[in-house]
Amino acid sequence: MDKKEIRNRIGYVRNLANLSAREVSLRMGLSQQYVSKLENGRMPLKVDKLIDLLTVCNFPIEKFFYSSPNEYDVDKELLSLIKALPKAKKEHLIEFLKQK
Repeated sequence: MDKKEIRNRIGYVRNLANLSAREVSLRMGLSQQYVSKLENGRMPLKVDKLIDLLTVCNFPIEKFFYSSPNEYDVDKELLSLIKALPKAKKEHLIEFLKQK
């Protein structure tokens, strides 16, 4: 994931939380322009600030870095269901999915 994608995802997360850049900045205890500057690439992003931003937006960090955040919840549920299967059923599922 490149810097541009990270900036885009910050905007995505913020919009999903229905918060303005100003509101997120203030909730993080930073200047009103901080998040706008992050999204525009005028401010370097530090890991601790990203974690704070995700916390304010109630967005899991693993979902932020997932290859497709909008599919994260479905994939997570599917993985949970697969993990609960006995080994033999997992093997059958693998064979089924390999069929074309």
